[in-house]
Amino acid sequence: LRPIMPEGTFFMLADVQQFGVDDDRSFCRRLIEEVGVAAIPCSAFLQSGGSGPIRFAFCHGENMLREAIRRLESVHKILP
Repeated sequence: LRPIMPEGTFFMLADVQQFGVDDDRSFCRRLIEEVGVAAIPCSAFLQSGGSGPIRFAFCHGENMLREAIRRLESVHKILP
């Protein structure tokens, strides 16, 4: 996942459209169910809907972040 790092926040974005993901909401649901990592679909913040990047929080402890990184190594299994 290619990160998009905003300044001054505890969130980072990842562009999943580059992998052919055209529904960020269902992708985030699958990410929770199949990979065990939660992300927020950015389309949830848009009035127009559509699909966009997904948002991860990194305001957690180091051990939790390391585990999330380990789990995200299998994200390729749920890509279209």
